[in-house]
Amino acid sequence: MQNGRLLAELRQHYAEYLDDYLAWVADRGYPVEGALVNYRRALIAWYEARKQTDDPYTGDVFEYITVVAERYFTGETSRKGDFPLGSGPLDYLPRTVRLEEPGRELLARLNARNDCRELLLLADYHQLEPAVIARVLDREEDAETLTEEIAACRRSLELESPGGSLLYIPVITVAGRQDLMETLGRNTPPPPPVDSPEPAAAPPKDVRLSPRHRWRIGTPTPAIVVAGLLTGILLWLVYDTFYARASPEGLYATYFAPYPNPFADSPPATYEERDLNQILYYYDRGDYHRAYEELLPTADAYPAAPLYLGVSALALNDPARAEEWLARLPADSPYRDPADWYAALAALAREDHSRARSRLTRITQDANHPYRSQAADLLGEL
Repeated sequence: MQNGRLLAELRQHYAEYLDDYLAWVADRGYPVEGALVNYRRALIAWYEARKQTDDPYTGDVFEYITVVAERYFTGETSRKGDFPLGSGPLDYLPRTVRLEEPGRELLARLNARNDCRELLLLADYHQLEPAVIARVLDREEDAETLTEEIAACRRSLELESPGGSLLYIPVITVAGRQDLMETLGRNTPPPPPVDSPEPAAAPPKDVRLSPRHRWRIGTPTPAIVVAGLLTGILLWLVYDTFYARASPEGLYATYFAPYPNPFADSPPATYEERDLNQILYYYDRGDYHRAYEELLPTADAYPAAPLYLGVSALALNDPARAEEWLARLPADSPYRDPADWYAALAALAREDHSRARSRLTRITQDANHPYRSQAADLLGEL
């Protein structure tokens, strides 16, 4: 599940790399016709590679766009090379989905389901967390029942076609790609600012202005409605991710402080402790992105690794990922108490106040909890 940051980045990247991409197209001599289509296809491929749960693509964005777009221009859309897979763009080419007649019928049914289509796309293609979906759809009062509503929509659609449960994933993938293609097609960069022209002179009084022609506008199709909705969601997520949430702000940030390195006061005594201390080099310097990458391979090697991974994710403003790591610490772990505290902060960062209060209350009820005082203070401000 993701918190919407990748979807927000997708829109940002469209404008950020467009000029360089068009220069690259001209330099390679590729036809202008279809250049923007291939640009959108490559960006969507990058988005799918980045949101993979296991082993997401972490390389350069523009390199990915150009390498994959080149495949689209040349028609070579399958990966060629030796196995095992590496970490370059060609190792993350999107899976081609071809729908047979039953799949096309299910896709048509999905597109006709105005009550479910947007929910299923956000939940199952974009893999947004229910709390994020509730927020972007302005349905926070329904947040607790939204998961059940999404599941009911999914079951209903799967039952509408024989083998619907097997067809569902490829169908939702095609629907999501089509929706993004249309949405990004609307995502033209804003024009450069120009000086406001002088107001036009008023027409002479003896000139009669002809009435404006009134165009008849047909009812928009469901695809256009949802594409328009997704455009609004993209705009909201860009603001929420890069402006409103550009750094840890708000009440949880007031109480957030990184968990200390245990070797700051007492030097490591064993090989394992010395190794962990070296891994925490970037963590101690506040470079949480590098720290996260260094800690990731050690997640199962050191009992403290999930805690530091969770704290690093929280410092990087990814509270959902932080909660996942903190939940991996068992109840008998010596790091369970600090994990509970940071999990409460993560819930608060996700604006899940009910869960945050519940976790903070449990901490205050433990007389020996090292974060009891902070939890009580924070509860008093909620």
